[in-house]
Amino acid sequence: MGSLEATAEQHDLSIASLRELYNTQKTTPIDIINQVYDHIESYPDTAVWIHLVPRDTALGAASSLISKYAEQQPLPALYGIPFSVKDSIDVEGIPTTVACPSYAYTPNRTAPAVQRILDAGGILIGKTNLDQFATGLVGHRSPYGTPRCVFDSDYISGGSSSGSAVSVGSKQVSFSVATDTAGSTRVPATLNGLVGLKPTLGTISTVGLVPACKTADCITVIARSVDDAREAWKVMKGYDDEDVYARPLLPSLPTFPATIRFAIPPSEKLSVLSPSYMQQFSHVIDTLIGSESGFQNCPIDYTPFQSANDMLYGSSIVSQRLVAFDDYLKQHGMEKLHPVIKTIFESSSGFDAVRAYQDIFDLARYKRQAHKQFQNIMDILIVPSTVTHFTVAEIEEDPIARNKLMGSFTHFVNLLDLCAVAIPTGKWKNPKGNLMPFGITLIAEAGRDTELMELGEKIIEYMKVHPLVV
Repeated sequence: MGSLEATAEQHDLSIASLRELYNTQKTTPIDIINQVYDHIESYPDTAVWIHLVPRDTALGAASSLISKYAEQQPLPALYGIPFSVKDSIDVEGIPTTVACPSYAYTPNRTAPAVQRILDAGGILIGKTNLDQFATGLVGHRSPYGTPRCVFDSDYISGGSSSGSAVSVGSKQVSFSVATDTAGSTRVPATLNGLVGLKPTLGTISTVGLVPACKTADCITVIARSVDDAREAWKVMKGYDDEDVYARPLLPSLPTFPATIRFAIPPSEKLSVLSPSYMQQFSHVIDTLIGSESGFQNCPIDYTPFQSANDMLYGSSIVSQRLVAFDDYLKQHGMEKLHPVIKTIFESSSGFDAVRAYQDIFDLARYKRQAHKQFQNIMDILIVPSTVTHFTVAEIEEDPIARNKLMGSFTHFVNLLDLCAVAIPTGKWKNPKGNLMPFGITLIAEAGRDTELMELGEKIIEYMKVHPLVV
């Protein structure tokens, strides 16, 4: 397979653009939905969707919107905006498979986060493919196929929110509702040149989400711009009393100073980056330090971040996956699982209560240590979103070790109760000569979502002016 990007008809589906078109009556949701489905039908990657809403159903939703708001201004926030939903999140009447056909069930209620979008005028296009049971960062662990990177189809899309990222990156929808437990939004967003917003835990309801690791699961947004991610997030967020991990009130934090104090992982940790990724990351950091844009690099003790990162698959925390799917495993065992997922599940057992409590205590200590550094030394942590961009063939050679490597700078974020936004900052050239996206992730304390997005926009624009010529 070759490049898919060149075959896709270009649609400007940005939220701001569609709002302007609708408000000036230059187009209608019906026109946009027909454009979306024409594009989906012509797009060569058939592994993006697990369930595509029939065109007539989506057109019916568009028609209902037009009738409902014919005489009403202003239009609701997401009026006529096409979006997708990762197939680990419930939508009433549509099977939730989590990319495991033998697990599938049909919910009788839509997840609150998705319902808020529908109530704000969003039009659901379908449910997207993912690494089975949302376990993986590669997008190559699904019986429904492997969604491919929109820049070069020889390469993985990243996971677990693989179909979500490709549905946005190929301009089939404006944004996608995805999830992120250990990097499942930040990695595929970065590999497809997108923005991945991982909000503060507990601020978007996880009711209606099939859990992967309940204490670290987060519903997220993948979009083509920070502005689109922000607009979706503003609609989706809100306290939900049904969500046992919902936060009723976040503490008030002082705003970021004029000069942003940032830290990066130490050089020995960055040594896992591919040469192209190291070159890109170094360029971003050097540009920020050497600019008048107001950034100051501050050395930190990276130990708590690395220690927490190592815990996700090296401690009892991983056993939460067995808890989440206990009923299924009792009924079906592991024989119907994807072979790689089966191996991971088999290695997730054997942790006793003593080890579980020790891990809880250790993680609490790492949280406190990280908090002190954010309070006293830095405002944000900047990391490469992942270490390299593997081809599908490379993942097939070593699916578990290379998947783990891709999470070198992602796993700790939710475990330490931090928020993050992945942003595109440059491009590198692969051996075939195709330009491929590179991106970084900005990480801050819980509750910093708005400031982090504003900072992300600033850095994106700054790096456009100061690109690394490849």
